[in-house]
Amino acid sequence: MQTLSWKDSNIPHQIALENEGQHARIEMRIVKDVEPEVIGLSVDWPLETLLEAWQGAAMPVSEAYDDGDLYSQVRVLFNLENGCVVWLVNHIKMPCGQKMSTDRLAWVPAMHGVDGKLVAI
Repeated sequence: MQTLSWKDSNIPHQIALENEGQHARIEMRIVKDVEPEVIGLSVDWPLETLLEAWQGAAMPVSEAYDDGDLYSQVRVLFNLENGCVVWLVNHIKMPCGQKMSTDRLAWVPAMHGVDGKLVAI
């Protein structure tokens, strides 16, 4: 498993890549107040392709919604030849005041994150 580095060293979340035969698995550990959430996605790309596509940051492609109790935003982690990997960020403030994560990774075919938007390729 290979851990990726963020350009912003203050980001506590970890992204690791692992070979799965001819494919790769993206695993992300989301660190919030409540125990960390681990999410993953297998993609039809070799690990080397993901390493080349990693820019060290997650590009927002939606406006952030934040009412103090719920935070939600869509961000692109990897633009690849025929689509992109998005990170659906969802943080919920619990009654005790702590925040928990309910995030997801997803493959979006035929689209890229460009200039803060998802666009057809």
